[in-house]
Amino acid sequence: MAETVEAWFGRVIEKEGRLLRVTTDTGAGGAFAALAFTFDVGTVRVTAEGGTLAGGAFPATEGEAGTTANEDDPWWTVIGNELHRVTSHDAGVIVQFRPDNESPKIVQLEAAPGGVRVRTVV
Repeated sequence: MAETVEAWFGRVIEKEGRLLRVTTDTGAGGAFAALAFTFDVGTVRVTAEGGTLAGGAFPATEGEAGTTANEDDPWWTVIGNELHRVTSHDAGVIVQFRPDNESPKIVQLEAAPGGVRVRTVV
């Protein structure tokens, strides 16, 4: 059985990974076909398959294809920050950068028609 997106992000959390880059592939309807999160400890690539999120590409992916989204919201606010928490939620996951006492940034990734939808929670 393939590992979940939550498990892939869990590996990053165990190694106290800091986000270096986010790249995206265009999807449909405001969603992304794929997102690649490059951390100092490896890369997690997220796609949507059959209404659920799928993950892979750890420990690292050289020259991750796609458009760099480091300056896009919400990613510009968390580049260089540690991934602190990940939890399952409906058709996706919620990821938290920075601890609760350090102005956390919480983002939801969910499977949607056309790919992966990103929504800022906090």
